[in-house]
This record gives sequence, structure tokens and C-alpha cells, in this order.
Amino acid sequence: MMSSCESIAFQHPAIFPEALARDHILSWSNEGELVFDPMCGSGTTCKMALILNRHYLGCDISQEYVDIANRRIEDEKRQLKLF
Repeated sequence: MMSSCESIAFQHPAIFPEALARDHILSWSNEGELVFDPMCGSGTTCKMALILNRHYLGCDISQEYVDIANRRIEDEKRQLKLF
């Protein structure tokens, strides 16, 4: 199973599997709650929180990775609007 189908995500050296993020978010939070990822890297946790109707807050020391995360989140928001 791939970690993500988005090629931009692989610009980060240690991408977190979406399924693992999804499972943890579902296990440890409810819809409408805040999911905080203090080392968000490519933004997988924030993206999955968005998909699962949670609020999210992510940060990273690398501006490059923050830019990747923001792009993935914006792409997902556009996809969600289509449905």
C-alpha cells in the first residue's frame, strides 16, 4: 500500500502513511475537535484531519515542508468542494 497517491508528498523524506494518520485521528478525536501536529512534515495528518471533519493545526521548522503541506491541504479542499 502506498503512503499517498500525491507525488508532491514524496518531496519529504519520511512521508507518514495516510491510513495510519486516519486510524489515529479516528481513535483519538471526534468530529469538530482540533488535531495538532507539531512536526507536520508533508502535511499528512492535517490533510486527514480535514477529510475527517476535524480542525487541524500543523507546524514544522522547514518552510519547504510547510509549503508542501499547504499545497496538499489546498488541493484536498478543492477536491472536497467537488463532492
